[in-house]
Amino acid sequence: MSQTSATPHIADTVPLPDPLKSRTRVTLENDLQFDSSCCGPSLYISDENLHLRKTVATDQWRTCRAMNAGWSDGIHYWSVRINDRGAVGYLMIGVVTDAFDVSAISYPGKTVDSFGFHIFNGQKYNGSNGVAFTSDLPKNGDVIGVLLDLEARTLTYFKNGKIVGTAYGLLPANGTNIKYYPAVACYELGQWINFTRTLKN
Repeated sequence: MSQTSATPHIADTVPLPDPLKSRTRVTLENDLQFDSSCCGPSLYISDENLHLRKTVATDQWRTCRAMNAGWSDGIHYWSVRINDRGAVGYLMIGVVTDAFDVSAISYPGKTVDSFGFHIFNGQKYNGSNGVAFTSDLPKNGDVIGVLLDLEARTLTYFKNGKIVGTAYGLLPANGTNIKYYPAVACYELGQWINFTRTLKN
């Protein structure tokens, strides 16, 4: 049985995490939407492309990436709300590149050029290798923030405005040849997440 779903947030806005308020060069990615052309089967996009649900009980990883993205430089911050993490919590939040095949049974962190945070066990994943990251597991209603710093080549996560930690450094970079996209992967029927808007104040 799934956890009780969080109340839907129609105009879902959240404050910028305190550690980022003094960083003037961070771009708040408030126009992200899920891309139906880069979305695996069994996933349903709704509410102006801001909400993503797993609607078919396949018990297989399916990934959807964001449009209005594809970054090779700069510092980018965005966040998603977990409305329903599923009975077990097999949900991945991370980044992928153009090389990632969203039609495959896969998730951010399965391939060497993608990176993910697993809600189920708090581990970080790259190249299918899971490494301990946090014991503070996200639950329904929580907001997971992601800071992709392509100047420092780091990927950092936040939970409800508090820093979880820097999951990865030395992200692969090759000028404009490698572009990163926010991505989410669902496994269980009924899982539901949405992009949020970040406010500076």
